[in-house]
Amino acid sequence: MIPITKPTLPSFESIKEEIKELFSTGMVTNHKYVAQLECAIQAHLGVKHAIAVSSCTSGLMLVMKALELKGNVIVPSFTFSASGHAIVWNGLTPKFVEIDPTTQLLDLRSVREAIDEETSAIMAVHMFGCPAPVQELQGIAKEHNLKLIFDAAHAMGAKLNSTYVGGFGDAEVFSCSPTKLFVTGEGGIVTTNNDELARKIRIGRVYGDPGDYNCEFPGLSARMGEFNALLGLKSLEILEENIERRNDLAQAYKQQLQNIPGIGFQKILPELRSTFKDFSITINPKVFGMDRDQLSEELLKEGIQTKKYFYPPLHEQKAYSQLKEIYQNKLPVTQEVSRAVLSLPLYSHMTTEEVELICSKIIETTNK
Repeated sequence: MIPITKPTLPSFESIKEEIKELFSTGMVTNHKYVAQLECAIQAHLGVKHAIAVSSCTSGLMLVMKALELKGNVIVPSFTFSASGHAIVWNGLTPKFVEIDPTTQLLDLRSVREAIDEETSAIMAVHMFGCPAPVQELQGIAKEHNLKLIFDAAHAMGAKLNSTYVGGFGDAEVFSCSPTKLFVTGEGGIVTTNNDELARKIRIGRVYGDPGDYNCEFPGLSARMGEFNALLGLKSLEILEENIERRNDLAQAYKQQLQNIPGIGFQKILPELRSTFKDFSITINPKVFGMDRDQLSEELLKEGIQTKKYFYPPLHEQKAYSQLKEIYQNKLPVTQEVSRAVLSLPLYSHMTTEEVELICSKIIETTNK
């Protein structure tokens, strides 16, 4: 079986002495290595604050709580469930909008059209590690006095020109789970250049307690463990190498699949660097000869795992059934893309031979 992804981890030998130290001291959460990781990420991304939390989801929840949002938050429906869940957990209403069919990123016109008197924020997503239109979104947010949050779960190391994502909007929130390039086991990183927002998130990850047991607001238990931070420090050392490797593998996929009728790719503008957290193709069944689901089944028979990222889109999920009628037939691009996208195996230590094998199996299906 070729899995959809595997974490690329440092050797045990490189961390065993630090692990022994953790066992000997008993300081296993939110201590020395967490602080070191935060400083290292601040330096790497060129941001003022990096706050380590238990997950990207808890980070998103804390950012919205700290910003004291009200009403609705504009968000794409084509995204992972955590984007919407964090909004709902804060007692806010997700306002789902369209994506651009070529970039699969938030559609700017749809964002503008969705803003109303109840809108307090925009949440954009760096889809598959490709940066959203950050500058345009910052302009819209400023024009309408809205907060701007980036779900950067896929995007640690992504760039706009020479600038890393991490310092755009009010805050960006990264995931460090095993499916990502930057791995802490489980965990998340919130980055911001806003001092007060950073302060609130730091206490928010400890129940909202500033240190005197008199909680300022209802926070979470969302600290990162020292084992996770130690893994993150080692993962950060190989991040650039892993991004370059994934870009090479993505290019290998494209070269072998680009001439197959009915297969398309996410458009990545030349000024952007994607991390390629996922490599996803789109299938036009009328041209390709079978639909996305059929191709997925054929590849699984050959021992190749794929994922239908992201299907169903949020507005069609059971968790958002109360909004189903509102969005019935209102997001045609999202519905079309979500039914066409198939993510192929990709991990940083994957071989070119594995890519060639997968592509050969896809080509074989077209000849059946």
